[in-house]
Amino acid sequence: MVLTLAPLAVFLGVVGAVALCLFTFWDRIVLYLGRWTEPYRIGLERAAIPIKSEELVVGILAVAVVPWGVLTFLLRLEPLAGALILILFLLTAFFGCRGWINMKIAKRLAAFNAQLELSLRLIAGALRVGMGLRQALVMVVSDMADPARVEFNRVLSQTTIGVSIYDALDQLSQRMPSSELTMMTRAIRVQSQTGGNLGKVLENLAETIKQRRRIMRKMRAMTSEARASKYIITALPIVVGAFVVGFEPDMRDGLFHTPVGHVCLVVVAILLGSGWWLFGRISRFDV
Repeated sequence: MVLTLAPLAVFLGVVGAVALCLFTFWDRIVLYLGRWTEPYRIGLERAAIPIKSEELVVGILAVAVVPWGVLTFLLRLEPLAGALILILFLLTAFFGCRGWINMKIAKRLAAFNAQLELSLRLIAGALRVGMGLRQALVMVVSDMADPARVEFNRVLSQTTIGVSIYDALDQLSQRMPSSELTMMTRAIRVQSQTGGNLGKVLENLAETIKQRRRIMRKMRAMTSEARASKYIITALPIVVGAFVVGFEPDMRDGLFHTPVGHVCLVVVAILLGSGWWLFGRISRFDV
């Protein structure tokens, strides 16, 4: 009985020791990881995810290492197999987290760009009745929903600590990169240097954005067939392969246990990836 429980006791002891070390040296670990987490910090800021980049990196390591430890303990893996599986878990956690952050960024950026036309019209209307640019941004913050409200409120917060409103808007265009927002910030900065009717400029820019949105919706409708074909043609070999693996043991063994089968799997994977990329290029246009 004691010998049976010995591996479990060793495993729990190692886990406890690691947890104690993390708790004791957490501040030093966070300080050390800070230099490696700058890309994550920028991505988390753009996605408005309220966690620190150092904590995210530790979470990625935990998501990869904890299941690997449990799997290694249960299956009694060999050292080489355990190392390969650990690398696989780390890569899966890393790219999965990056994909999740990029998805959140794209969703938030799309929502912000959808609000930009109305924000410009609010600013232009406020300028026409004699308000200043900062007062116009206050109106946007009070009338718009997230994420426009949060981002323009951050611009106002930066101006209260001495940052120029034009520099704050430039930082906004860096946080929320889009050609339409860049046009807005450049128009405001150029007008501040040359003079002119900023309200009229922003009104024209809002109309331009509206027309761009209309063209993009039309393009998405015209390329919907190509995008649907991309998913269908990519899914067909996967479905057929799943059918072969499930119901044709001879073909399955030929694919997974012979050199020719391995070559075929690699070629199919390359062709699928190339087809996915090619269909994506065909169905994407820049406006």
